[in-house]
This record gives sequence, structure tokens and C-alpha cells, in this order.
Amino acid sequence: MDAGVTAVAHDVHACALCAANASAGHAQAPAERDRRDELLPWAVALTVGVLIASFGVGGDRWLGLGSIGGVLAGAAFAYQALRHAQAKSRAVHENAVKALNTEADDRVAMVIRQFEWAVNDLASLKREQDRAQVTADLLVVQGRARERHIRKLDRDLAEARRSQERAASADAPRAEFDGAAEESGLRFRWGLHFDGSVLRLELDCDTSTRATRVRIADRFGMTVMKSLTPMHTGDGSLSFALADPPADLIEDLESGREIGYHLQALCDYEWLPLRLEDSGRRTRLVMDKRGQMFRVTAPNMTATSANPFDYTNDAFFTL
Repeated sequence: MDAGVTAVAHDVHACALCAANASAGHAQAPAERDRRDELLPWAVALTVGVLIASFGVGGDRWLGLGSIGGVLAGAAFAYQALRHAQAKSRAVHENAVKALNTEADDRVAMVIRQFEWAVNDLASLKREQDRAQVTADLLVVQGRARERHIRKLDRDLAEARRSQERAASADAPRAEFDGAAEESGLRFRWGLHFDGSVLRLELDCDTSTRATRVRIADRFGMTVMKSLTPMHTGDGSLSFALADPPADLIEDLESGREIGYHLQALCDYEWLPLRLEDSGRRTRLVMDKRGQMFRVTAPNMTATSANPFDYTNDAFFTL
């Protein structure tokens, strides 16, 4: 029995806890006293008193009767003392059991209260987690909206910057077409060739320039025309051909005036300005009686128009 609850097992060894309690009970249980040892003195005294009262004469008989009375009175007192001791022992035992039951109930109530606290704490933590999750989701949504707004502002700023640059480029030449840069640009030699229908502007340079393309741009930086890949000539130079170039560009080159266009060469993925030099080469294409084509020098070539079939201009090439 523990705290007023009795646990019974069919097999004590089947339960480790029951076996431990049983072994502890056997170890702590007091040895049973032999009650015959306690009754023997009373029996001897009573027997002696009876014998004296039975066989005694005169005063001996009264002594025997007195002994019998004393023994009986002592037995009565001993019996009363024993009952009182047993009642007191039972009361102490009941109080101890009641105290153990009360303590067990208090412990159970404390465990239940702690369990309730744990459940309440768990519920509070769950609510806090849900609230934190909702807050995190809201912050993520707000962050994404803020990022979209920032990207929109970046696009608006970029568009405004491009608009401003376009407006500024409409009034001033681009920085990459600086005149000082053109004076110190790549050295190219120019010449003119007329193949019978189209005038070609030929630009020659050394192979060390590593140029792959040549283009003509106006003063606003807009590309007017661009050449194809160069041809290698017999003297070890690169030759670019621009068919039907602008007429005012040819006029400026022929007259030696400052040209109103920018000529650039593509070298290592970068457009670099050109420094033009007149090679003095003016050629045209002729055909002999057998139909063979030859390039001959045309020293009297004057150019006021790039295309002899362009009737919007009254001036043509004179050979």
C-alpha cells in the first residue's frame, strides 16, 4: 500500500516496481513475536496462586487468593493498555495514510496545474507564431511592392535621363565625336572610284590598326552608313569601300574644307575616330572592245554629287 492505494499483481516478478516494493517490504517488516513468551509469566503466576489457594491452610489460602486477584488485575490492566496502544497506533497510522493521500492529491493537482500551464504556454506560443507568420507575410508583400516601386522609379529615371540626353544631343555633338579626338585619330587615306553607276569612297589603312568596319555618322552621332569587312590589297594594307556616300561629304573632301560628318573605325569592339589624308587616287571603271573591265586613273574627276543618276542635283561627275 502506497498513499492508501493497494497494488496487487498476479506475478510479482512480472513488474519490476512491484518486485522492488515487495523486496523492500520483506526487508523492513519486523519479525513476528511469539506471544507464548509474553503469556508464560502470567500463566505461571496464575498457576502458583491457584495451587496455593487450593492446598494452603489459613493464611496461605489468602495469599493464593491474593495472588490470583493480583494476576487477574494485572492481566486486565495489561489488556486495557494493549487495546489503548493498538487504538493509538491505528490512529497514528490513519493520520499518516491521510497525510500521504493529501500529499499525493496535492502532487496530482500540482502536476495537473503544471500541465495546464504548459498547454496554455503552448497555445500562447502558437498564437505568437501565427501572429509572427502573418507579420512576416505582410512584410514580404510590402517588400515586394517596394521593390516593384523602386524598379519603376529606376525605369522612369532612366527614361528621363535618356530623354534628357536625346534633348542635349540635339543641340550639341556627342563627346565621342570630339574634333580634338579626330585630329589624333587613326590615319586613313581616302580615294574615289567610279564604277559606271555608283561612286565609291575608298579608305585605306595599315594592317596594324586592326580595323574591321568603317562607318559614317552625322554630327548628332547617328550612323549614316557602314562598310563591310575590308579587303587586303597587294601592298599590305586594308581597303574599305563605302558605296554612294553623302554628296556634301565628297564635296568637303574634294575642296579640303572641314567635313560635317564623323568617320570612325571599329577596332577591338570600340569605335575610334579617323584622321583622313588624301591619297590623290581618282579612278574609274572602263570596258575594252573584248568586254574586259579595267580600272584606270581619271585625273579630271570632279565630284559634286555622289550618284550620277540622282537627278535631284544638277551637278554630275565629269570624266
